[in-house]
Amino acid sequence: MFTSKSIFLLLSVIILLAIAWNTDITMVYIFFIVGFVMFLLSFIHLQFNVPDVTISREVQDTAYEDDIVNVKMSIHNRRGLPLYFFELLDMFLGGPPEEQGTSLFILSLDPKEDKKISYIANCYKRGLWRIGPTTIVSQDALGFFKTKKVIKVFSEILVYPNLFRIFSFPQMAKGSVSWMGVETAKISGDDHEFYGVREYQRGDSMSRIHWTSSARRSKLIVKQFERNAVQEATIVLDLKKGHDIGSGRDTTLEYAVKIAGSIARYLLNERVLVQLIGYGKEAVTLPFGKGDSHMYSILEYLAKVRADGDFTLSQTLEEAIFMTPYRSTLITVMLDNDIDSLSSLVQFKVKGVKLIVIVLATSTFGHMAEEEYLDIEAAKRFDESLANLEAVVYRISKGDDLEKKFETT
Repeated sequence: MFTSKSIFLLLSVIILLAIAWNTDITMVYIFFIVGFVMFLLSFIHLQFNVPDVTISREVQDTAYEDDIVNVKMSIHNRRGLPLYFFELLDMFLGGPPEEQGTSLFILSLDPKEDKKISYIANCYKRGLWRIGPTTIVSQDALGFFKTKKVIKVFSEILVYPNLFRIFSFPQMAKGSVSWMGVETAKISGDDHEFYGVREYQRGDSMSRIHWTSSARRSKLIVKQFERNAVQEATIVLDLKKGHDIGSGRDTTLEYAVKIAGSIARYLLNERVLVQLIGYGKEAVTLPFGKGDSHMYSILEYLAKVRADGDFTLSQTLEEAIFMTPYRSTLITVMLDNDIDSLSSLVQFKVKGVKLIVIVLATSTFGHMAEEEYLDIEAAKRFDESLANLEAVVYRISKGDDLEKKFETT
């Protein structure tokens, strides 16, 4: 409640009283009385100006990194007295480090008045964030006393990772699904391709009758089709605790999340079925899906994900092998010092899975323990292993223009 000004005034009043008491000088008594009255009136004014208000807040539910959102607040004066010049401090930890508190000054608020104010907030980093609490700071007219009151009103906003455009990406491996229950080989072409003929069965469409074959065999024969090869991609994230190297938005995890989300969006736009696997504190598998609803499920997961798991990427891949279909595509983002994970990728190759590996250069993201750096020979073996797996490899360093990195396959 006391400020440096009020402490100075109080000390001055005490000193003046001591001087006046010992010297009996009238002018000193006058200064003492003036100072004491200022001190007392300021204190009394503060008691009348302590806000008794209710606050509500409106903000959109979701946004992307770097979006600017409008936060609307409504303040209601519950007292029968007016309020003058007080400050609202609204906290938003999802903003830039230097902008996590927004100050709003209210010049006056009439008795029982509702006042609406608004401000803009910068969604700096992905995550599920709470806006609040709100701190009310009020003071007397002369600024000698100050009081703070915390109002625990909160609003949540989910900030999605900021994705980048991908102009080109390697062709996905093609599996197949059958039409009319007939198993087919790996195929390509239009949505439905002619496969052969068979006898008519109850429920078959008359439009599929092959009249020439029916006339020759004296019984109804229908044309058999197969659907176009289905493309499936599995994205695996490394969520091992301690594998998030760097600070702020420039960490290996933030890059991995941004890359995974951007690839998922590109593939879903290309009608590829996408599943996402991440073993953090909780093991999460978003099964194969398509369309906008599946993309938002992926974005919601990526907005909240943290590197807080006990599973290494190698262990996650060993679990993922059972959920990855034959002749599909595996996409994983890994650190360039994670040699153990390379042996786990061999199982996918045996299964006929196409491998796309995004390798993050750990040394560019921040300091690591000496033993975590790869020596020249280890780095060479790492590259040779990826080459033997016939994997498509993207190498990413901190500060890279990710759009340019994915311009060509």
